[in-house]
Formats: sequence, structure tokens, C-alpha cells
Amino acid sequence: MKKDKTIRDLVHEMHSELRDVYPERELNSLIKIVLTAITHLKKRHHLHIYQDQKADAEHIRQIKDITKQLKLGKPIQQILGETKFYDLTIKTSPAALIPRQETEELVDWMISDLKGTRARILDIGTGTGCIAIALARHLKNAQVEALDISQEALKLARENARLNGSNIRFLQADIFKAPSPEMHPTSGTYQVLVSNPPYIRESEKIRMHPNVLEHEPGEALFVSDEEPLIFYRQILEFADHYLDQAGLIWFEINEAFGKKMISLLEDKGYHNIHLRKDINDKDRMIKAQKP
Repeated sequence: MKKDKTIRDLVHEMHSELRDVYPERELNSLIKIVLTAITHLKKRHHLHIYQDQKADAEHIRQIKDITKQLKLGKPIQQILGETKFYDLTIKTSPAALIPRQETEELVDWMISDLKGTRARILDIGTGTGCIAIALARHLKNAQVEALDISQEALKLARENARLNGSNIRFLQADIFKAPSPEMHPTSGTYQVLVSNPPYIRESEKIRMHPNVLEHEPGEALFVSDEEPLIFYRQILEFADHYLDQAGLIWFEINEAFGKKMISLLEDKGYHNIHLRKDINDKDRMIKAQKP
């Protein structure tokens, strides 16, 4: 008599199929994410309760389909169509960068510093909208807006704002044309700017996982080796027009350019500059105040 498959059996099959594709630690994390998604559990540590239950036909179909896509290198966040970011559920698509843990740390820093503020905040290069939405959810008195050049990214960001009940004004504009006609004259100025712009050098591609290179938008990731700080320079030019005097600016940065970012901000007259490391002890975030 044929034995019914359990969720545990499917886990073993998934592990066997993918162990040559992903490192053990990453694979174990992926399996937990997949099981949490298909069993609709809110807590991953509850999975051990579920694994000995019989796998129905839908579980089997879902895990086989997800395993096939993971084997091809597609990011799990795009396979599932969503990810968790700072207690939010954020929809994903190839149109925007998948939210990262490091960006959660940037958001946490901002929320801690801006708690209770009535500041007008602009997120530049919003992508999925994750930064703007998290700020809007946790800074109830702030007015949050978000800008991107991509229509597809803005469509996704608007959907995420609706799903998370956040009232955000979205703007399509190119900061390389600042001061932008799309921003003037109704927008006025901001007290806070934040951006997680492209900052990975082309020469760093060789160290990156194929699933990032093949499935995420290169325009949201890469800059030339000749001008690695091009977006930061342009955003600071933008800030000349749209950030209030004594306004604050936050950036996520390439770990290799902490000192250069300090110098860039100092050259522009910014003060109260703070460089902060991420959970992996890498220079990842910087904050400064406009003169």
C-alpha cells in the first residue's frame, strides 16, 4: 500500500533537488519561507507542528512548481510575489528591487530619529515603495511622498501602499533633470530626504548571485566604476532645490564608500554626519544635516 506523503517528505525532496544549487544555510531558510507560505502559517517556528501532516495535492503541486523555479535561480520573493519588510507585506515584481534586510535597518534608524515629527519626507527612487510605506505607517504625523522614474515601479508601489493602508503621494520624475517640472511648483520643499539608489559597481557583478543578475532590474542596482557616486551627487543637487535649510538626508550606501560619502557631504557643507554599520558590520547607512 502506497504511503501518503507528508509535508516532511516534500521538504526532503525539495532539499535533495536544490542542495547543489544553494548553500545549506540559504536552502534551509528558503524551505522555511516556502512552507510558511503554502501552509499559511504566520510563525515559522510553528512549522515543526505541521510537517507530519498529510500533504494534499495542492501542497505537492505548489512545492514542485516552486522548486522548479528555484532551480532556475528565480528569487523566492518573486516566485511567491511578495516579501516581508519591516512588519509589512510588500508585493514584488521584476520592475523593482526586492527589499533587503539592510534597508530595514535604515528605516529603523529613521523612525527612531523622527518619531513624533510632522516633517514632509520624500523617498527618492522608491521602487516597491517599501521605505515610504514603512515610514508612513510608523510616523503617523509625517507627510510621506515617494518618487521614481519608472512607471512600472510606481504602479507596484501604489499597489503596496493600498495593501498596507498608507496614504502616500507618488511622483514620476527624473532627478537628473532637477529641478524637475514634475515637482514644481506645487511640491514645495521637504524636511527629510531618503534614498537607496543604485550603488553596486559594474566590477562587483562577478561576486553576485545569478538570481540577482538575471531577475532584478539592473538600473536599480548598478553604477559605473568611473562614477560610483553619481546618484548621490545628483540627489544632493536635487536637495539644493528641495530640502529645507537644516533638513535631514539619509542614504543607503555601498560599504566601500563610507569615507568618500563623508567627504562628499562635507564638500557640500553638510554637518552632523553619521556613518552607521549594518548587522554584518559593513558601512551601509549615512545621515547628514543640510547647512
